[in-house]
Amino acid sequence: MDSGLSVIIPAYNVENWLAETIESCLDQTYSDIEIIVINDGSTDKTGEVTDRYAKLDSRVRPIHQDNAGAGITRARGQELARKKYMHFLDGDDVLSKGAFKTLVDKAETDKVDMVCGNAVVFSDKTYNTRNYFPHPEASNLLFQDAKRYWKSKVMWRWIFNTEFVQKNAFPHFHYKMGQDVLYMYMALTKVRSFSQVAEQFYYFRQEHKSTPSTVDIYTDHIMPHYVEAKKILINAGHPGPLVKFINENYFRDILQVMPRIGPHPSPDRDKIINYGKELFDNLSEEHFTEDTFDLGITPKGLPLFLAMLRKDSPAVQSELDRWATPPSAKEINKRSAFHTIRRRIKSALRPMSLTVRGRLRTLKQRAALNRS
Repeated sequence: MDSGLSVIIPAYNVENWLAETIESCLDQTYSDIEIIVINDGSTDKTGEVTDRYAKLDSRVRPIHQDNAGAGITRARGQELARKKYMHFLDGDDVLSKGAFKTLVDKAETDKVDMVCGNAVVFSDKTYNTRNYFPHPEASNLLFQDAKRYWKSKVMWRWIFNTEFVQKNAFPHFHYKMGQDVLYMYMALTKVRSFSQVAEQFYYFRQEHKSTPSTVDIYTDHIMPHYVEAKKILINAGHPGPLVKFINENYFRDILQVMPRIGPHPSPDRDKIINYGKELFDNLSEEHFTEDTFDLGITPKGLPLFLAMLRKDSPAVQSELDRWATPPSAKEINKRSAFHTIRRRIKSALRPMSLTVRGRLRTLKQRAALNRS
């Protein structure tokens, strides 16, 4: 395995941002990189941007394929990686200038197969920024003890030792939601130890990311991904992270999907029930009735959890009926001109916002020069 780092960029219809993404890799203090850009059957000029940069810099490796989805695209990049470490970068996000050096130095110093960094979520529209679950600097952490990482379920915050990943052949699931969750649970339950850097190295563009939250997305992608997460975590002997995942996310998704399904019998409702039964099957009731793992179980969700655990079908139906009507709430239009202006004023002098905007300005200028 070569030294250095492979950057894997799945790219689908990201012509407006891909140049800045690639520039953020080329404009690094750490230069021993290869940039694998996989054009996943884009219908815009993503492929042209990819090929242009391949001609400009030999470190850019262009791959073109028919549209296959993010999971298959990431898996292909994972197989093609030739450097010692790898990083998954979305085609509309950017990196700080010192990102790779900071992460690779930490991996080499601590002799670990995975290193996590901190991230900033930003908005192109309002210039607003926020920390994304920041973690302090740390070395040689163990997944079972580091409870704050039971929530770190996005792969773009990490670099991985390529040999470690390829040896374990971690799959990328086809689900339209939850791919990162499953991948990270597989990696975190296999790695001996991992480390953390304090730097905010990843700038995540919050627009353009959302998947339409249709009922089909919930019934055919979100709910089955909980069952897969259970298999990974229970087989690895880690019930704590699973209980936390169910507690914080499963009930939230029930609240989102049930008002759309409604209180009456339907095939969609049956899917929710059947995946719920599979998820809670053979789990211990005591994990949900006591403050096990110091998690604090959601009181509103507890009756549904217990009904599922006890296989009490009437109680399950009753609980789903209970959440089939959405609570009345005053909705705030976050896309209004007033909201945009208010956010811009709020973020105008915020140091984190200024740092991100400065980095984006530099990358835009570099991209403009390379277009001419």
